[in-house]
Amino acid sequence: MGGANNICSDKTGTLTMNKMTVTNIWAGRDLQLKVNDPTYNWRDYFNNDKHTNLIQEAICCNTSGSIREASATEQAMMNMTAKFGVDLEKKRKEKLPEDFVRFHFTSKRKRMSTITQNCGVTEHGYDRRIHMKGAAEIVLAACTHYLN
Repeated sequence: MGGANNICSDKTGTLTMNKMTVTNIWAGRDLQLKVNDPTYNWRDYFNNDKHTNLIQEAICCNTSGSIREASATEQAMMNMTAKFGVDLEKKRKEKLPEDFVRFHFTSKRKRMSTITQNCGVTEHGYDRRIHMKGAAEIVLAACTHYLN
């Protein structure tokens, strides 16, 4: 340790155990999750079924692999939806066609995007939706509208 320039430490285990936990969600207001609860109830946090379904779809479909194979960030999101009682694979089968389009995260793009289907036909005749996650400034720059 005598030659160390930087020492990184944390109290939550993120660095030492490669484990993260979702503690807050922003959905028009700050929602603090009761992380010690073994399960969550959607109604305790959201009173709008459209927002609930949108969040479930975004997390289930715009994450890669299973909970065991995913990155620490994706594991945290998938573990949260599991605590809400969402069947990850069932939601993926419902919303992702076999030939779905996904743009994986890269350090250059600073975002990941997945196109889902069976989202309900809009006034423009589309039945698809794109979910994007990544650096806030990149995601916001790509938006023309947002839910608040």
